[in-house]
Amino acid sequence: MRTAVNPKERRGMEMIKKCLLGVMRLLPLRKAFVLESHPDFSDNTYALYEELLRRGYHKKYKLYWMKTFPGKPDWNLPEGVSYFENQPSGFCETIRRAYVLNTSRYIMDCNSFVKKRRKGQVRFHLGHGMPIKIDLEYSRKFGECDRYMVQSPFWYDIFETQIQVPEEVLCPLGYPRNDVLVHSKEIPKWNKEKGKYGKTILWMPTYRQHWAHEEKALENTYPYGMPCVETKEQLQRLEEQLAEHNILLLFRPHPVQDLSVFHKEELPHIRIADDVFLASMECTLYELLAQTDALITDYSSVYFDYLLTDRPIALTIADREEYFTRFTLAFPDYKEAVKGFYIETFSQLSSFLAEIAEGVDSAREERMPAKEKYHTKDAGNSAKAIVDLLEKEYRLK
Repeated sequence: MRTAVNPKERRGMEMIKKCLLGVMRLLPLRKAFVLESHPDFSDNTYALYEELLRRGYHKKYKLYWMKTFPGKPDWNLPEGVSYFENQPSGFCETIRRAYVLNTSRYIMDCNSFVKKRRKGQVRFHLGHGMPIKIDLEYSRKFGECDRYMVQSPFWYDIFETQIQVPEEVLCPLGYPRNDVLVHSKEIPKWNKEKGKYGKTILWMPTYRQHWAHEEKALENTYPYGMPCVETKEQLQRLEEQLAEHNILLLFRPHPVQDLSVFHKEELPHIRIADDVFLASMECTLYELLAQTDALITDYSSVYFDYLLTDRPIALTIADREEYFTRFTLAFPDYKEAVKGFYIETFSQLSSFLAEIAEGVDSAREERMPAKEKYHTKDAGNSAKAIVDLLEKEYRLK
């Protein structure tokens, strides 16, 4: 049982922390990186981290992962790589966090905004996704950074005028996580599983309910987390259609979707592609995404990423009018900006499944110009390009 700290002791501890913080800021910046992603070891930062390892920077620099949640992790980290607690539970952890954040020269973040603590630090915000929706209140809190990654110059106007990122820091080197969508990797365990089916579709909706932001929750909760699947009968019919076409549907709810009303049914052609599933396949989400035959999404940034595969994309948009009363639409008109196979009813979902089974991509002609607009021609080499930039302009060596 923890003993309560009286006000006098608390003030004393705060004074000690303040003094130590002042000392830390007098120390020279170290050859060290702070790496942040959510979940840990994922997204753009993880892909960049792999490039740093390939070049041997863990042997010359300290690489610190900012661990999101408390608890001892089961991580097998290579030489030169360690972590610190972002939610420290005691004095020592608090001081270690402050030391790493105040003395590391480089900060690479992609989800939470890890702001600079002092002059001389170099921060690249690697981004979490090109926006269809924008939470302006959150997005504008990005803080000072040296480079803010986007996927092409097309995005400059949106990020400068809506999110208020200075144009001079916008950098069109793309997203490291997308490299694998262009240069896919073999996944032995997944290949064995995938061989049982004719086609594989990944369904990645964005959240309709957020446990931390109830004010943004939509009225239609979709009991199974799947837009346009509103009854148990429809869910069972979906399973029957998947079986008929020999399609495996990998359903990955958004990480912040409230799943308290989501019921996992025993459905052989529908798998929940959560982090446990990815671990069992020994792959990352985007390594798996690269191996699929089609994507179903809606207002998620994964739409822009998947364009790089040249494969079919379906968009479940029946609730778009309500959705964009909660969030800011990045474009004047959704359908003008986001091209794909639009799904607003269960019957349209059935039609999309039939197209995939038959190898048809009816929306391709409209979708391909979107790829050319939202990405640069050299997409697929972002991690390499970003480390090259660090070496050329930011004293990484």
